[in-house]
Amino acid sequence: MSNVEYSFVTDSSVPVRWGVLGAARIAASKMIPAIIKSEHCELRAIGSRDLGKASALAKEFSIPVAYGSYEEVIADPLVDAVYIALPNHLHVRWALAAASCGKHVLCEKPLAMNAEEAMLLKAVKETVLISEAFMVRQQPRWIRLREILTSERYGKPKVIHSMLSFFMNNPDDFRNVPAFGGGALYDLGCYTVMASRFVFGQEPTRVFATSEKDAKHGVDTISSAILDFGGGRHAIFTVSTDMASSQTLQVVCEKGFIDLPKAYVPFRDKSATIEIDTSVSHDLSELSTIVFGQLDQYECEVTNFSMAVKGICSPSYGLDDAISNAKVMDAVFASMVSQRWVAV
Repeated sequence: MSNVEYSFVTDSSVPVRWGVLGAARIAASKMIPAIIKSEHCELRAIGSRDLGKASALAKEFSIPVAYGSYEEVIADPLVDAVYIALPNHLHVRWALAAASCGKHVLCEKPLAMNAEEAMLLKAVKETVLISEAFMVRQQPRWIRLREILTSERYGKPKVIHSMLSFFMNNPDDFRNVPAFGGGALYDLGCYTVMASRFVFGQEPTRVFATSEKDAKHGVDTISSAILDFGGGRHAIFTVSTDMASSQTLQVVCEKGFIDLPKAYVPFRDKSATIEIDTSVSHDLSELSTIVFGQLDQYECEVTNFSMAVKGICSPSYGLDDAISNAKVMDAVFASMVSQRWVAV
């Protein structure tokens, strides 16, 4: 748990009023519907530099107010919290601006381009809640995984394998621009770094990474890393924007192998599962499956954030966690350049 201090919404019985910065696909397809569905949320406004885009989404989702700038959203006195869905290099700038106006901030990942930039938000963290939008941590399946690992029912976790990839076929995507925080590691590696920290419940001591860059755009299209957590515990991951869609998270414990199929984005039309194999030999299988009902992890995310803003519960992940994730990312980037182990 984070020890974030912030100002509560005065009346915990009323919904948190949200404003959205940006008309990105993630906002339109995932977060806006999630905010609308949650009983703890009310969608008040959306802002885009293109008023036409904001107005179109406002019409589609019956959002009361559409603004042609981000400044107008954060200046709106009827907005309590904002969701930031902007290119990576703009995250801290607008998180800082929104927080300075007294708005709580749920910002798309990665929160910042580096840890130094993320730490700029410490100036405002005592008055508002700031959180990095890793929706997977709100999945009941991930929460159950943490409980299983904490119980040590299958012994201590020793190795994590994670893969996250998709094929990006849009050359004009901002994720192809280095200055905008493009590349596989920024876009996907922040998830696998977070997952490694989540499973082991602490920070790695050192990292080693390698990557392949796109000759035209200069961003990494495939990156792999080893995170050393000490005591013979390793997290190994590969992320890519240049191969078929894949998303795995596997945890090898002393007495069992735990697999989360479709770990980061579960099927929308099927139940999510945790599969546990406790066989003692390669040619045997002692498989058990834990089944979870269908859910909207984005709705879980905005609901939990809003409940924290209202003072109903403590925030699970705040600015300090985002800074810790950024420090590991910094080390991975440094290792990609030096081709050496880098301390975190």
